[in-house]
Amino acid sequence: MTVAADAPSRRARPRSTVVRRTGLHQGLLAVALLAAMVLLTAVIAPATRAVARGAGAGLRLGSLQLLPCPDDPTGWCGSAALPLDRRAPDSPTIDIGFEWVPATAQPQGTVVVVDGGPGWATHHSRESYLKMLGPLLATRNLLLFDLRGTGRSQALTCPDLERYADQPSGPDFARTVGACGDLLDHTWQRPDGSWLHASELFGTVDATQDLADVLTRLGLSDVDLYGDSYGSWFAQVFAARHPSVLRSLTLDATYEVLGLDPWYASGAATARAAFTTVCRRSPQCAAHASTDAWSLISALAKRLRTAPLTGTTTGLDGEPIAVTVTVTTLVDLVNDAGSDPGIYRSLQAATRALLVRGDDAPLLRLAEQTTAHDGTNSAPPDFSSALYFAAACTDYPQLFSMASPAAERTRQLQRRIAAQPTATFAPFTAAEWTTVNAYTNSYDGCLNWPAPQHTHTPITTRPPLLPRTVPALVLGGDLDSLTPAAGGRHVAAQLGPSARFVTVPNLTHITAMADHTRPGPEACGQSLYRQFVRTPAALRHLNTSCTRHTPAIPTLADYPHHLADAVPLTPTPGNRARPPALRLAAVGTSAVGDAIARSNYLTHGHNTGLRGGTWTVTGAPQAQFSLTDVRWVTDATVSGTATWDHTSGAVTAHLRVTSDTNTDPDAAPDVSMDVTWNTLAPHTPAYVTGTAGDAPLRGVLPAP
Repeated sequence: MTVAADAPSRRARPRSTVVRRTGLHQGLLAVALLAAMVLLTAVIAPATRAVARGAGAGLRLGSLQLLPCPDDPTGWCGSAALPLDRRAPDSPTIDIGFEWVPATAQPQGTVVVVDGGPGWATHHSRESYLKMLGPLLATRNLLLFDLRGTGRSQALTCPDLERYADQPSGPDFARTVGACGDLLDHTWQRPDGSWLHASELFGTVDATQDLADVLTRLGLSDVDLYGDSYGSWFAQVFAARHPSVLRSLTLDATYEVLGLDPWYASGAATARAAFTTVCRRSPQCAAHASTDAWSLISALAKRLRTAPLTGTTTGLDGEPIAVTVTVTTLVDLVNDAGSDPGIYRSLQAATRALLVRGDDAPLLRLAEQTTAHDGTNSAPPDFSSALYFAAACTDYPQLFSMASPAAERTRQLQRRIAAQPTATFAPFTAAEWTTVNAYTNSYDGCLNWPAPQHTHTPITTRPPLLPRTVPALVLGGDLDSLTPAAGGRHVAAQLGPSARFVTVPNLTHITAMADHTRPGPEACGQSLYRQFVRTPAALRHLNTSCTRHTPAIPTLADYPHHLADAVPLTPTPGNRARPPALRLAAVGTSAVGDAIARSNYLTHGHNTGLRGGTWTVTGAPQAQFSLTDVRWVTDATVSGTATWDHTSGAVTAHLRVTSDTNTDPDAAPDVSMDVTWNTLAPHTPAYVTGTAGDAPLRGVLPAP
């Protein structure tokens, strides 16, 4: 998290725009456990068979034989059969899979990367890790390690849980999660035929021992370990238990193993500050927003308690879809903003449009976009919901006792919620806040999970957790409300004097690993990471100057409903166009900015404008947009083309903007215009030149 998160249980943030929607209600089916075991076994077997299909010469590394990866031609895939239950001498084994990418030149060491969730397969984010390392790949081998229960390490699946279609929280969802735990407890058998209590065998401690064993078999030591989100939680545990094999440690978007708050209250505090911060840092929002962002969100929460919003919008697939926005939807939006900058960009403007003008289109679209992009997970082997809960319910502190029966756990949770001070999650009540998607924070997801038979304590030592000989870089985005910077600082202090925490402004969840929804801003995190891995001993002298220049999120102040509501361009020398034409030019610029922002979430290369019309996008890193009668406001259309260079941030557009009221002699004539701006330099304005009828048009406005 990915969760999302993005609070540890959240750390399952989707890294894919694959949208899973079914119309089926996934209640618990009264099927025999043996039949369910067959379903699970059928899914976990292909991970082993995939390696066996690799043909051609193999690679011997330590005591393990690797074969060419069938889907990654530059990598070598291997696995090690390790005990599923390390406490049982007669335990069955589990195949722990990994990918080895050799350095392209003379190797000087090995980087080990572990993805988050828990539940994400590291190999699923392979391209992002390769981009993160960049030039380091010349001199560093890369080991992509899949934790037990996901990816190539026999990915777990529980069909009812994977296909659950309703809000993933509440009693029905908890029963579905619990049934998944029961399924795991009736999947593996000992030689005497008894079932292995496997629901507690996919936690962090067992996974860290897997990595230690694999490194030994590969003959590797002095590795540079990188973990993001839950991967950083895993990496903390690994470093505390196996420091002797580390050359360096990098924790990206981390949170505490020791002293973790089961309420994750710092996330709410961070969100309250972050929504105000993003507006203050964005020229457009700072210049025109008259109301504090959190006050708007508070007013929206009050409105939704009494009158949920229902309507139709366009989905990410370009098709109409019905949407209902409730207080729970708003809780998810606030939480998901910690990993999704698009929510920071749009939520307060969408809220203002609804509350001030009764315009529901922006909020309906944002809610659907967030549900489709942030509220769904990929299927195994890329992401395992079963592993998510197997780790979360084993390792994370709960608001109830896991040793108690399910009914008593529910009563304990209800008492804790009732006793929580009202200010903790204001304007939301504790009861509202805990309805959040369980893949963000699993407040009630473990209510029915099988009780553990053993004590699981991920870290058993006291700080400092690292010897002085192992430098540790801890990275965090200052807008990350899922793994807040306050937690990262605390973790760095627990690691000891060899650790350093660096905040990267304007970034949400995860700072160094490249993310296709955030082209550009992660460059600072990558720079810090690469510097550190090249020379870990120079951690105290790290060049952090890039943190002063990370681009702010271009936060919107408002969504104009009509042309008259739009803020016009500021005219520059040579302009002869009147204010209505300057408004048309601003609308055209905003329509392109909206298409660029929306394109980061699409499942297809086409969509509609906010209020009508269509646009398409093709190509990368040079994205080509074509707009046809796009309506950013109800009474004007925008047509033309635009180019956006993901790498440089440069945007160039050629547009024609037409008012529906151009028959009125006082209305603006059609505008033909060229506009340029840079998405990586939001404090630099957008520059517009063109004509309004026969009059030259010149002006600037904040970059959209």
